[in-house]
Amino acid sequence: MIINCPHLAILGQTNSTHRMQGLSALRKRVRWLFAVLILSSCSIKERTPPPPPPIHAFISNLGSNTVSVIDLNSLRKIKTLSVEKSPVKIAAFRDTRLLLVANAGSSSITVIDSIDLAVIKTIPVGRAPLDIAVSSDGRFAYVACYESNQVSVIDCSTLRAIKSFPTRAGPNVLKLTSKDTRLWVSQFVDGSLGVIHLEGDERFEQIPHQESPMDMILLPDGSKMFVSNPASERVTVFDGHTLEKLGEITLGKTPMHMVRKPDGGEVYVTNFDSERVDIINTVTNTQNGSFPGGRNPICGVISHDASRLYVSNFGSNSVSVLEPSTRQVLASIPVGVHPEHLCLSPDERYLFVLNSGSDDVTVLRTDFVRSGNALLTVIQTGARPSAIVIK
Repeated sequence: MIINCPHLAILGQTNSTHRMQGLSALRKRVRWLFAVLILSSCSIKERTPPPPPPIHAFISNLGSNTVSVIDLNSLRKIKTLSVEKSPVKIAAFRDTRLLLVANAGSSSITVIDSIDLAVIKTIPVGRAPLDIAVSSDGRFAYVACYESNQVSVIDCSTLRAIKSFPTRAGPNVLKLTSKDTRLWVSQFVDGSLGVIHLEGDERFEQIPHQESPMDMILLPDGSKMFVSNPASERVTVFDGHTLEKLGEITLGKTPMHMVRKPDGGEVYVTNFDSERVDIINTVTNTQNGSFPGGRNPICGVISHDASRLYVSNFGSNSVSVLEPSTRQVLASIPVGVHPEHLCLSPDERYLFVLNSGSDDVTVLRTDFVRSGNALLTVIQTGARPSAIVIK
């Protein structure tokens, strides 16, 4: 029997239409939800960008036998590493993750992994290591050993001391030439300079000086070496190739640390007992003016474009901000007690000032030095922070 019922046909058509309309609405809702998820995921990515790569400041603490690690993204101390006695100097390798710390009180070098933030080895060297110079290719590190009158040589691939060069009394500062062919050695006790020839027969050559050499500055082309003599009021100039003495420049009392203008045209000398920073013209080997400083100016650092020279004033607990192009003092900023070493961050937004008397580091905003609001924060370190590197 065939039942012909128009109502049933209409009902079937209606159900089919409803199903089609329902599927269409469902598809639209799925597409809408999918679009919402994509957009929300994009907005989440915009709100939470990937964290910047880690970069740290490593500060040796002479009085507590430690190295403080500061995260430069958060400007917080995140770790303290134990090293050996009296860490006085830190050196970084350009293309590796290693740091070397000179422990003056234990005749050793501590090796730190700058990524894992861990001590990985201790290397015995001569007595009282004070300075470290790393070759440009990172193969060797040279260590001035003040009390044993030698320069120890470390093979950086094996992390072993492989040999040493004898020097005169009191080697304290090292300077490598740009091609690693010569190593200059200031010998404070002997009052002389030495040059170790690193090519060929690797011989040591003595340069009479009759002063107490402290800091050394080599021009970028290697043509001249400038040597500060804190026991006198002079900087001595030597020919970088022939090693002959070219002359002496009379400056203020107790010339200590020197800073070279990036192009080599000028050298700036802190005079610890004269409250001034002298300027040397490296072409004429003469004094070319000076900046007034605070009490006991001791260390300095210059920006890459030479627009700013920062000088720590040990006796007045301040940092002077100097402008080399105009010879003006832009600002004098209070910091901690007995500021010494200085370091600029890689982007030069921050200046780190180590305060050996208050056991901390002052962080200054370099773009705010003229506004009077340069002080950003103070971070506690170990006792008597002595050196800083950023890696």
